[in-house]
Amino acid sequence: MPLQIGAGDLSSIAAAMFCTAVALMALEPLSRLGNRSVARWVNGETAEQLRRISMPWWLLVAAVALILFIAVIPQLQGHDLAASITAAGLIGLLATLLVLLTKVDAQCRLLPDPLTGLLAATGLIAHGMDFPPQAVTLADGIVGCAVGYLLLWLITAGFRKSKGVQAMGRGDFAMSAGLGAWLGWQSIPLVWLAASLAGLAAAGLQRLWQHRLKQDAGVSDPRTSAFLEQRIAFGPALALGGIITWIHLG
Repeated sequence: MPLQIGAGDLSSIAAAMFCTAVALMALEPLSRLGNRSVARWVNGETAEQLRRISMPWWLLVAAVALILFIAVIPQLQGHDLAASITAAGLIGLLATLLVLLTKVDAQCRLLPDPLTGLLAATGLIAHGMDFPPQAVTLADGIVGCAVGYLLLWLITAGFRKSKGVQAMGRGDFAMSAGLGAWLGWQSIPLVWLAASLAGLAAAGLQRLWQHRLKQDAGVSDPRTSAFLEQRIAFGPALALGGIITWIHLG
């Protein structure tokens, strides 16, 4: 029996290609936007790392865009091609923002305000146009944006008061707010659970690596030692939690 591709399948393929194209085209300009906002906080070497977008990041943003879009294809079946293409464009921007926030936070432990702001704005725009995830309404997104910021701020403030340690920063609160705008306040516990587990796993691996280096040969390179002593960036964990939650909602 010959393979038959219907009009709906062609629309989904076209929208998926557009989603990926938007994600790839937005990567460099949004990277420059984010880099400008953190330029005064980083040294020249780190600034050069931020400017350079190696091939793995291009491949990652394309993969994330496809994963996010494929997860919500069933929810786009009732939309016409124009609406599906528009939704695909917003999802492509979401993928780019998640990857860039991961990249910047991993490289300099900062989350640029323009990118976290765009994360929240695109989520609210998507829900205002009744795009996926359809389980999330515009009201859910607005409340999720506020709750995602305030609750994480309160948790961090309580931890700082009791332990005297600043566990997370304003950028983490803003990224949590952006994910709340996209995924709704109901999904924030799942985002934080997945992000916390990912962060704990990363911290465990870092400590294991540190212990092994010191046990086997010692850490002779001070730059390596400084890296091992750094706090774990929470932005990549939040991005992973957001992707997992998105797939769950899809």
